[in-house]
Amino acid sequence: MKDVVKIHEEVYDLLMNYRETQPSCRFAFRRSNRSNRLEEGYWFYGTERYLDVSFWTGMDWKNKTPNIVFAIIVATGETFLEISTSDSDIKRRFVVQHLVDALQMEARGQRFRRSYLNWSDNYLSSLANFLDTDKVLIDDIIRENSASFFTSSEEMIGFIPEEDFTVQLEKINTYRKKLNGKPHENTPGQSDKPQRIARLSIENFGPIKNVEIDDIPFSAQWIFFTGENGTGKTSILRALATVLCFRRLNEGEITQDLPFRARFSLYDRIGTRIDFERVENETTERRDLLSSGFASYGQSRLRTGQPAESSASILFLRESLYDSLFKNDLPLIDLQSQFDNWQKDPLLLSAYEQRKSYITEILTDILPNLYNINFDDEKGGVKVTSYIEKDHEDGQFRKVTFDQLASGLKSMIAMIGDIIARLYNQQPEAFDPSEFTGIVLIDEIDIHLHPKLQKQLVEQLTKTFPKIQFIASTHSPISLLGAPKNSRIFKVERNAMEGVTVQRLDDKLILGDLLPNTILTSPIFGLEDIIPVSHDAGSQMRTETSYTEIEVNNEVKRKINEFLTDEKEQQLIDLFKSRRV
Repeated sequence: MKDVVKIHEEVYDLLMNYRETQPSCRFAFRRSNRSNRLEEGYWFYGTERYLDVSFWTGMDWKNKTPNIVFAIIVATGETFLEISTSDSDIKRRFVVQHLVDALQMEARGQRFRRSYLNWSDNYLSSLANFLDTDKVLIDDIIRENSASFFTSSEEMIGFIPEEDFTVQLEKINTYRKKLNGKPHENTPGQSDKPQRIARLSIENFGPIKNVEIDDIPFSAQWIFFTGENGTGKTSILRALATVLCFRRLNEGEITQDLPFRARFSLYDRIGTRIDFERVENETTERRDLLSSGFASYGQSRLRTGQPAESSASILFLRESLYDSLFKNDLPLIDLQSQFDNWQKDPLLLSAYEQRKSYITEILTDILPNLYNINFDDEKGGVKVTSYIEKDHEDGQFRKVTFDQLASGLKSMIAMIGDIIARLYNQQPEAFDPSEFTGIVLIDEIDIHLHPKLQKQLVEQLTKTFPKIQFIASTHSPISLLGAPKNSRIFKVERNAMEGVTVQRLDDKLILGDLLPNTILTSPIFGLEDIIPVSHDAGSQMRTETSYTEIEVNNEVKRKINEFLTDEKEQQLIDLFKSRRV
């Protein structure tokens, strides 16, 4: 990783020095801090294995890379120009017609490549040569032909606007300063308000008599509650929402003899604990949020249509932040409606396109088989959002509306879109959603989802919102497979004497070492056994850890049975007997 970061910094220095003599040279930075990549020093696109630098607009949404890149292979220093156009037939025609022959590029499927192995053994010298030669040629071709070739700005390969470059450069320099010894400097959009739960004590809330959760580290991005139905998991989440949003208790929730009380501590952005206390309906006249950001979700997440909010109205619509936990079948914010609202706000109009771009990128990254999203499509004179799915072989499907999507995808789109919309409204100074801070509550995070999506949802939320603390209940061991290190797991139980009780389990079990079978039979879920009722006691129970192992073992047994005739079997038996003697 140190080698990768070093290359990113060297490339940054070379390009910034080049701009001193060629100020019109603009290049693309990594846009998002997803997975904390910017905090680690990954200034450009790429992974641990390669680095991509682009000098033009145009993204290949299928491959999640710019259409035209100068690539550096980390292990070897190999460099090459690569053009990928799998996202657009129009872009591909432009590249074939104007760039491939001029640059003497080799076709590799839907990609085109020109290697620079003979230019230099040093990737920095190779990049410097590229800037003075092939980049100039590409610039000239795009300048002369792009405007007449492309009819849509979204399809166009063009030049990075100076304003966009300046915004991204300022963002990158903020992270560079932080990486070089200024850890407490605010990143863009970061708030000084408390951001994560550190400790919680709840008394007399519904079935809760007295529950305490202590010593949650700042690094705990996920807190999970497991337990049987009716034990009180939802009540704990509702109590948290009541405290964090200054929610006012209704008459049915107030008892004279046993007043509601909450004592809790929150971490600020540098990890300092701040203590708070609430009794009954004290402090509920406050109109703001206790934490820097907040959203919460009940078990029903299949509908959108709630009116969009604005940053100006957020303080007066506080109840909308927790209503989903208390009301069944409440619709979540519709992204198209939210976009329309942002477009009407003159203060947000300049940020609208950037927000739309980030949201499109996030949803297509997170959701399987989702190729692209077209916001602002028109149907019958009305703006609609179209979702374009693809199959596992990248064959493009037709456009579909939200209601035509499968329930699992609808659930994920509705919740993730709602999270982004609400946190943009609460933290309007943030551009990149990976910079959002705050707390998100999710009841039954696994509901509506295929097992594959249960794991992926936790993984993707972790990467997309690295500064958000998620507190979720679940009935599925698969959700826990996607949990990052330092997650906290609490089992919730309930009895007549004590009411709701909470037991921490992650200190007794190493979650990263457990497979679903052992998670199910561990104290986390407490199944006594996982043997199917249909199992025949006379047959062998398959205990392999994956279905691939079962297939391999079945093939081995088949080949052994083919080899072992009765005569050979008897010979082997006699041989084993003679050796034992």
